Amino acid sequence: MLMRCKQVSHKVLRGSSGGATLVEVAIAIVVLAILVGSVPAALLAISNAHFRANEIRVAENLTRNEFEYVKSQDYIWGNITYPVQYEVLPGIDGFGLKVMPAQPINAVTGEPYIPYLDPEDNVVKSQDDGIQLITVEVYGFGKRYGESGSKPLLVSTDYKVDR
Repeated sequence: MLMRCKQVSHKVLRGSSGGATLVEVAIAIVVLAILVGSVPAALLAISNAHFRANEIRVAENLTRNEFEYVKSQDYIWGNITYPVQYEVLPGIDGFGLKVMPAQPINAVTGEPYIPYLDPEDNVVKSQDDGIQLITVEVYGFGKRYGESGSKPLLVSTDYKVDR
């Protein structure tokens, strides 16, 4: 075995081994260029995924805070005022919050009640069993979303119960 190693090393040192051809060098350069070219694209994809995950985390926290705030307010009965509108917490820079009017729902079927016009005082009212569906939308603002902020990042629903 030692003798075989000596023969191989003598061949290499004497220059009798064949070198790399032009085609092999060209293929190696192309493969290396493809690998190096894919690194910025991968870094950009990772950065966008991280930004989006952070954006969703902030939207979830804003939504959770708004639900807790709405639940802490006094219950507004749907047969007294329609639409039932609760106060909204202020958003943070780059994010907007919108709380849709609460919809009183049927406690048995879970379907929203249809508002009606009360003939006595000519006011739109709704039946209310003490359960309301609350919908919160979180919007992004800035250059990424357009200045109007029309792209909702997160739409969530929860229930408010008269206790």
